[in-house]
Amino acid sequence: MWSISRVSCLLALWLCTACTSEPEAAPSYLLGVWQTQAEGYAGQHMFIDDHRIGFGTSALTADGYVITQIDESHDEGKTLFVVSYQGADQAKYQLAFFYEPAGGGRITYKNQDHLIWMRKESAS
Repeated sequence: MWSISRVSCLLALWLCTACTSEPEAAPSYLLGVWQTQAEGYAGQHMFIDDHRIGFGTSALTADGYVITQIDESHDEGKTLFVVSYQGADQAKYQLAFFYEPAGGGRITYKNQDHLIWMRKESAS
């Protein structure tokens, strides 16, 4: 026979699973590895895949986060994205940036316009 505490634990686990939302899918034109030549950021990159965003200095040292929401709007003729994401510790973060499609894509952080990220060309 199942005890009340065991049933309660299973019910709580089921509720947590049911309340967890699916990760938000990033638009295909944002997917890829992004690099900047800005002073102080040499060798660093940002990546965006279908459901994650991450930052690091190499593929082995990148911190990845689950994208929970992506808001897209237009500001002064530019496309503004606000990406909400969270880490394994459930800490929540946001990153706001402008996206321009020219030249293979360009991302400029809203609060740091000197940080211009260009999409890294994939090695075929």
